[in-house]
Amino acid sequence: MAMLAVGLLISLFLAFYFLLVPKDEYDLSPAQITVSKARTWLVSRLAGGEKKEILALIGRTVRDVVRASLLVGVGLGFLVFLLTVKFLGVFSLVLALGCGIIGVFLIEKSIEAEYNKWRNKLLDGVPDLVGFFPAFLEVEGVTLREALEHTEPFLREPLRSEVRSALVSLKLKNVVDKAVAPVMKKASHPLVDAICLRLAAAWNAGATADIFSDLTDQVEDLKELAAARATAAKTGYLALVSVLGLIGMMLVFGYPGFRFLMDKLTGAFGI
Repeated sequence: MAMLAVGLLISLFLAFYFLLVPKDEYDLSPAQITVSKARTWLVSRLAGGEKKEILALIGRTVRDVVRASLLVGVGLGFLVFLLTVKFLGVFSLVLALGCGIIGVFLIEKSIEAEYNKWRNKLLDGVPDLVGFFPAFLEVEGVTLREALEHTEPFLREPLRSEVRSALVSLKLKNVVDKAVAPVMKKASHPLVDAICLRLAAAWNAGATADIFSDLTDQVEDLKELAAARATAAKTGYLALVSVLGLIGMMLVFGYPGFRFLMDKLTGAFGI
C-alpha cells in the first residue's frame, strides 16, 4: 500500500513537472502553450474581425468578454463534472470540457443578442429622422447640412450619436459617402441604405421636402416591427411575472399542505 502511494506521488510529480516546467530557459511549458492557444482561440472567436467593432458599440471590451466566457465555461464545466463524476468517472472530464465550450458559445450568442438590441434601438430612431428632416427643408434657404444639424437633437440614441459623428466627419472632410458609410454598415438595413444614399446624391445638388416621400411604406413597416417587439417584450415580462407568482404561491401554500400530508402518511404507518 505504501509503495502504491509513493508510486502515485511520483507519477503526479512527473506529470506536473512535464506540464509546468519548460524544456529550457527560452521555451514555454506545455501548460503555457495550451493556455496561450486557448486564449488566442477565445479572442479570435469572440472579438475577431468585425466583432471588435460590435463590442465597442455595445460598450464591452475584449478583456470583459474573455473573462465572462472563462467564468461561464469553467463554471459550467466544473458543475457538470461534479454532477457526473460519480456515474461516469474519468469520462466526465470530456463532458465537462464540452460543456465549457458550450459556455463560450453562450457568451457569443449573448453578444449577438445585445448587438441586435442596439441595432433595433438605432432603427427605432429612423422614423424621427424621416419626419423631422423634410420639415426643416420646407424652411426657405435651409441647406441639407443645416436641416440635418437641426434634426440631430430630436433623434433618440443611438441614432443621434451616429448622425453627430457623420456631421463631424462632414465638417472635417466634406465627403458625404465616407460620412454616411459607418451608419449604413452598423444599421445593415435597406431603409437606412436608401436614406443615406439619397442624402449623398442630393448633398451638393440640393433637395426639396419630398426627398423621402416614397419611403413612407417602409417607414410604416419599421414602426410596425418596433411595436411588435415592444408587445412581445411586454408579453414575455408578464409571463415571467406570472411564473414567478405561481412559484411563490406554491412555496407559500403548497409546502405547508405537503408537510401536513406527509405527517398524516407517516403517522398512519407509525413512523
